[in-house]
Amino acid sequence: MAKRKIGWQTSKIERLSYYLFFAGQLIFNTMVMTYVLTLLLSHGINEVLAGAIILAPKIWDAINDTLFGFIIDKVRFKGGRFLPWIKLSALTLPIATIFLFSVPESMSVTGKCIWIIAGYILWDTSFTISDTPIYALSTSLTSNMDERTTILSLRGVTGAIGGLLASILIPLLYGANGANMGWSVTAMVISAIGFVCMLPVGFLAKERVDSEREEEATFKELFGALIQNKNLFIIILVRFLFLLTYTMQVLNPIFAEYVLGNETINSLLAMLISVPSIVLAVVLPMLCRRFDKARMLLVFMVLYAVTSVAQYFVGYANLGVFLLFTTARAIGYGGFTALIYMFIPDCIEYGQYTTGQRNAGTSFCLISFVSKLNSAIISSLTAFVIAAMGFSATSVTAQGRAGVWVTYTLFAAVGCIIAIPILLKYYKLRDKDVAHIIDCNNGLISKEECEARIARGSK
Repeated sequence: MAKRKIGWQTSKIERLSYYLFFAGQLIFNTMVMTYVLTLLLSHGINEVLAGAIILAPKIWDAINDTLFGFIIDKVRFKGGRFLPWIKLSALTLPIATIFLFSVPESMSVTGKCIWIIAGYILWDTSFTISDTPIYALSTSLTSNMDERTTILSLRGVTGAIGGLLASILIPLLYGANGANMGWSVTAMVISAIGFVCMLPVGFLAKERVDSEREEEATFKELFGALIQNKNLFIIILVRFLFLLTYTMQVLNPIFAEYVLGNETINSLLAMLISVPSIVLAVVLPMLCRRFDKARMLLVFMVLYAVTSVAQYFVGYANLGVFLLFTTARAIGYGGFTALIYMFIPDCIEYGQYTTGQRNAGTSFCLISFVSKLNSAIISSLTAFVIAAMGFSATSVTAQGRAGVWVTYTLFAAVGCIIAIPILLKYYKLRDKDVAHIIDCNNGLISKEECEARIARGSK
């Protein structure tokens, strides 16, 4: 049996299988979220219609999340509470992905639209079946808080690696400048890799802790938490605005294929964007011990905004310079996405300090809701914007290429530029203050002493 750390309840093989699941899950997520717009354009569907097709299934997404949350609370299997769903998703997610990307060429445009909407709904449902149970499983694997924290931290690294692998492989497989396999065969290859990653945890993990799941938060509770916790509201708003216009990931394959004329370059772009995120996810916890998170977040946001605008004026004629600016933007984006989640526990502590209610579950539920909202909007918004700027995949013109470039650089910075002054003016929590607040919440100091320490620190 694999050796366990002192106090830890899981084996190394269990943890490895858990990490691998997230690598597989992000492989599927990257395939769909990054390339579904490219798929639609390659089938001759215009940009505006493509945006509407991507947005339509998200109505179902809002329903199936709530519905599945109810089902998982009520249904109990002999094989466990979460593991049967995880096993099921390892089968349904590959099937749904292959179906989505196997649109028959002989179909009419209407038929293709119906096929893709049906495939997208099937895929989204399968992803929900995979997502909720795998996160909940961490609470059932072990009751050791340090072990849970480590498991959830490392799953982010392996997930990013899985997404990077997919981003590199897919352009090398489907396009004429790569292996020219086409979408269907590419989906089969990618799905096989994802399946191998996702399957083991269903058979190697063990549900040890039988705890009741927190009750699902209502919309009233979600937005009530925002009203009562101004710092939480600001962090969520800043994240929403930044990602609202972050078009790089969605536009990379389109920019590579239709502007640069070589879709395999997207593999390089994906690597340049993903690697800084992986490295920063590992390094930032150490930097947070020395520097205030809010100031670091501001630095990364300014870096992203400045380099995005500068890249527009520098252009892409010189590939080396273009890749250099892309890497700089990726560092800004990677630092932002890695840091922003670290503010949520601070905001939860602040909420408990000011209202007496911790609302941890509601806070993370709200983050999840806004994340889904961002993902629902960005692909459709990107399609609408490039269409408005004159781009058409069926007849690429100089105006269309210029429109993609503006959307890829200047438009991508708009949300970040709006969010920067909001963060500066309204987010008031600092790490040194949070340390005092935690002591107060844990009963180590009184509220009066906490306020006195915060006041002394602000002078």
